[in-house]
Amino acid sequence: MVDAVRTRVDLLGAAADLVPLLQANALRAAREGRVPEDVLAALREAGLLRMLRPARFGGHEVDMVTKSAVLAELAKGCGATSWVAVIHNDADFLLGRLPDHLQELVFADPGARTTATLNPMGTAERSAGGYVVTARWPFNTGSLGADWAVQPTLRDGEPVWALIPYSDLVVEDDWDVTGMRASASNTVRAEGVFVPEDRVVPQWDVLGATHLSERNAGNRLYGIPLLMQLITGGPAPFTGMAATALRLAREQLGDKPISYTAYQSRRDAPITHHQIAEAALLIEGADALAHAASELIDRCSVDGVYGPEDKPRVWGLVSFATRQYTQAADILRSMAGGAGLRSGTALSLALRDTQALSAHAAMMPATGMEHYGRALCGLEPTFPPLFA
Repeated sequence: MVDAVRTRVDLLGAAADLVPLLQANALRAAREGRVPEDVLAALREAGLLRMLRPARFGGHEVDMVTKSAVLAELAKGCGATSWVAVIHNDADFLLGRLPDHLQELVFADPGARTTATLNPMGTAERSAGGYVVTARWPFNTGSLGADWAVQPTLRDGEPVWALIPYSDLVVEDDWDVTGMRASASNTVRAEGVFVPEDRVVPQWDVLGATHLSERNAGNRLYGIPLLMQLITGGPAPFTGMAATALRLAREQLGDKPISYTAYQSRRDAPITHHQIAEAALLIEGADALAHAASELIDRCSVDGVYGPEDKPRVWGLVSFATRQYTQAADILRSMAGGAGLRSGTALSLALRDTQALSAHAAMMPATGMEHYGRALCGLEPTFPPLFA
């Protein structure tokens, strides 16, 4: 074990201590299209990349409220870095639901970083002692510098996860985007990669409240349905980025005039008062919704009982929070005028990253709100079968 399980206060303090480092490197990370290795090393050293790792491997096994709060704190320094931390932690959670020998394989290295995707791509063809995997997986956040990938593919038409070292994969440099550039969410491909049989696991066995780990069988953390756990990570970067964008927008009010008006100071103009108040209240409301989603899961995890509306409600809360964060970012960009569009500033980076992350398929407002709305109407959500 690397260290003892740490408390929420410990982890929040560690995250707050790293905010200046993340702020100092945020623009550099965006330019380079990846989180700098020294920043990742600092996160690893602080224990913030193993919050959901089993305690026997040095993890902290935190609840969802703690996870979200820590990741939101990191996002005050850099939203993309926080999102990479979301993925590495969530991949550890997924590994905690896989067979114990796979956990031992990956976590034998205390500093190992893993990525994971959800949608099956390509095929796993049977071969002596295992499978030959050929596939391309887009949107592999944290792909640069990771050690392992849990990648979904199809075996005889059935979805499976294959645990593959990055040394066997090809990372395509195709993450050419306007926001969240540092997340390195590149396409990753396997070109006839051999995967031993014991590293291939049916997706169906680990998607709901069930999993394949004997050592974690009585652990309520790993009994949380996979999708519910993953969804709670979405709002955390928004929370921190919104706090930073609002702070910077207020600091930049200054005494600059509003062009083509009689106002010599933006601070004195009623339109500024309305904009800053609306943005602040949208953010405050979104923070409350995001917290409610994490709190709901923590409450359900105590006895392992999840009602029929709980999963769609979590998705609805997260989706509506996403919409409010994005609306707040749009207001702050409008309020900043041309300064909000200028590249190379902390404010424009936070606004671009917010807009980019809001396009993530799992957090699109229309999707989550439809699922929750159907539940409120007594209908089954239209989840894909894998996520039901």
